[in-house]
Amino acid sequence: MREKRSDHLFFVAIIFTQRNIPSIKSTNKQRQHECAAAKARGVRLYGRRRLCKVAAHNHGRCSYARRAVLDADGDPKTHGGVRGARIKMTVEVMGKPEEYLDEDCLHTCGQMRDRLRSDLGVAVSTSSVHRALQGMVYSLKKLLIEKITMNNMVYKDKRNKFVEKLEKHMSRGDMVYFQDETNFNMYLSRNEGYSRVGERASVALIPSHGAKLHVQAGISSDTGIVLMRPHAGSVMKQENARFVADLFTAALKTEEYSEVEFTNKVVIVTDNAPAHSEMET
Repeated sequence: MREKRSDHLFFVAIIFTQRNIPSIKSTNKQRQHECAAAKARGVRLYGRRRLCKVAAHNHGRCSYARRAVLDADGDPKTHGGVRGARIKMTVEVMGKPEEYLDEDCLHTCGQMRDRLRSDLGVAVSTSSVHRALQGMVYSLKKLLIEKITMNNMVYKDKRNKFVEKLEKHMSRGDMVYFQDETNFNMYLSRNEGYSRVGERASVALIPSHGAKLHVQAGISSDTGIVLMRPHAGSVMKQENARFVADLFTAALKTEEYSEVEFTNKVVIVTDNAPAHSEMET
């Protein structure tokens, strides 16, 4: 009788001590199988009523004994895979952020989260939206601003006509000069300098006061710089028209123009700046 009792206690002890004495050579599947077999033996030998008594004699918890009984009576649990009850980012939900970004690429994860809640009634976090976008090979990039006039057909036709007229003048042998202006800083200096350790690298410069300085120039691919003139302050229409007239006079005096036929023209090309308008008048 003592031998039978000791055998039974040995089986019950396996239930509560197997997790505390792991085998070095056994794998996870083997340990799970041994634990399940030990629980089944304990249920088979002692039944439901005596499990709590067995747990008390083996310094275990009665809740663990009840859980062993429930696990033995129920179906075996499946390990691995995805739990369908907690899946929120389904295929339908993951397709919505892509539609939002197609409408406007400036959407943030918080805005897409709010739209998912209002459109589909799904409550997800911003990190879930971010992971879904990464899974669809979406990344955050620096914004590139494209002006409306870049892809407008009206402006494309105007640029096409401009290029056709310019090529016609160049094929006929006319002298083409390009005119533009830019601002410059005469007090510009380097941002780096050498000094001893513990001392600052400093240089004394004159403070800039007054209007900004601009430079107007007219160049040609054959002659080079034909006329260049500095100007204080912004270039107005009258100042630009005066410079274009002087550029036309300087182009007529160049050696390259004297070598071409008198029927050839002097063509001055400018951009569409406001100061460059109304030059014909």
